[in-house]
Amino acid sequence: MMRLEFRHLETAYWIYRLGSYGAAAERLNTTQPNISMRIADMEERIGSVVFQRGKRPATLTAAGRELIGYAERILALRDELSSVFEDGQEATGRIRVGCTETVALWWLADFTLDVQRAMPNIELDIDVDITEKTWNKLCNGTIDLALVPDDQLQERVIRHSLGHASIAWMGAAELVQTRSTLDTMNLIRRSILSLSPGSRLYADQFRWLDMQDIRPDRLTYCNTMSVTARLACEGAGVALLPQDLFSDDSQLQALEVQPAFASLPFVATYLSPAFSPSVERIAKLAVANSGFHLGESQP
Repeated sequence: MMRLEFRHLETAYWIYRLGSYGAAAERLNTTQPNISMRIADMEERIGSVVFQRGKRPATLTAAGRELIGYAERILALRDELSSVFEDGQEATGRIRVGCTETVALWWLADFTLDVQRAMPNIELDIDVDITEKTWNKLCNGTIDLALVPDDQLQERVIRHSLGHASIAWMGAAELVQTRSTLDTMNLIRRSILSLSPGSRLYADQFRWLDMQDIRPDRLTYCNTMSVTARLACEGAGVALLPQDLFSDDSQLQALEVQPAFASLPFVATYLSPAFSPSVERIAKLAVANSGFHLGESQP
């Protein structure tokens, strides 16, 4: 058997991880014909077919599954070795970071400034989107690092805890104050300001409403958290929001309801093995700058 090279293993891994030759080509900054040539060359060297022909998404053969097991370990060791000897001051390249609006409004600026100080030759490409889309971008290789609410269903990712964010129904202070529990539930029922489908808060709010058998009289959707909060301040309805993020706004007040929402766990997460040794260091800088509560999630 002819000797394999890192480019063979890396190419096979990303085809397997992302599901197609085209996605792997984009991830590795090359063309799909080049990816096909690398796989053909690798298969010739090992004397076995790695991916089943004509299958979508790309499907490993038995030999391919065995090869990917080795590839994952070898690439992880390569990245570990690189990180040991990498000087953060000399690290270069562009790292694509995806985050939700909660992170963006809360502590993204502190995190960005810290990365600029610690790794001055690294370029950050920041993408702010809803939770579901950010996870999808991570899994399909569009971003390198995600700062998002955790999703325990996601596999083959490395997680660093960012802590927890408390969430609550919030409304205009003048509407919330001095209300009884019954009045509060009626206030929620009357008009809800909802973030877009695909956001974690969207899913949590409807799960809570279903548990209480509440069907709101009016739903208003908005794809921007800051605008949703402003609408709530003006009395257009109540919204499920990160409570600490808006606690300094005297026009907004949290509603006391039962059951209360569990706080939302956030993670800095990236695919394993990482696209670049710099990704792990940037994830740790995110942990250091996180404004979320540390420790276990609270009900």
